[in-house]
Amino acid sequence: MEKSKILLIEDNADTRRFLEAMLSKEFEVITAENAVIGIDYARNKSPDLILLDIMLPILSGYDACSLLKKDEKTKRIPIIFLSAKNSVSDITQGLTTGADDYIPKPFDFKEMVARIQARLRKGVEKEAQPLQVGDLRIDPSTREVSFSGKVAQLTLTEFDILRCLAAKAGSVVSRDEILKEVWKDGTGKTNDRTIDVHIRALRRKIPALTKHVISIYGVGYKYEK
Repeated sequence: MEKSKILLIEDNADTRRFLEAMLSKEFEVITAENAVIGIDYARNKSPDLILLDIMLPILSGYDACSLLKKDEKTKRIPIIFLSAKNSVSDITQGLTTGADDYIPKPFDFKEMVARIQARLRKGVEKEAQPLQVGDLRIDPSTREVSFSGKVAQLTLTEFDILRCLAAKAGSVVSRDEILKEVWKDGTGKTNDRTIDVHIRALRRKIPALTKHVISIYGVGYKYEK
């Protein structure tokens, strides 16, 4: 079976060599020591997923992620931030630039692999039937979302959260349920506040969702038809 291709953009040589050696047991690994080289590799080597450090020379991980998500050739590649910057504001900034997940350093390697595999599974997932809830239409086969006929550009994680809520429209979905559904077996250190960040991004990208995606204090969220 052909291995999935991972692009690792990391400036620390020791970390880069360690991750390359460990990840190569399960994936094909391409490495880049800065974001400029990394963006070129992303455009020309077609990785299945990008592991991206934030504190990089020349161009920060935040800026690199924004550029990758605006580029037609790279915008559908899942991006996982890997960074020692792990405050809530750091995670919020990372996710709002379009990243699909955020793993703080120091990290557990097994958990990292689980998170990578969860993102890769989402990337190849195919389901035949679109989901229609009122004016919201979600097509899992193309991962396209539209509201009142207007298409919205969502990250993979935003798409998965919205689909999770819409599939259970009218019911309260707890944060734990969302974590298990969206992050699968890679939820070990995922902060459930990251869900709130993604929800805010969804409401910003599809303003009409403000009255449909309802916060249930202390529990989770509900999609109101």
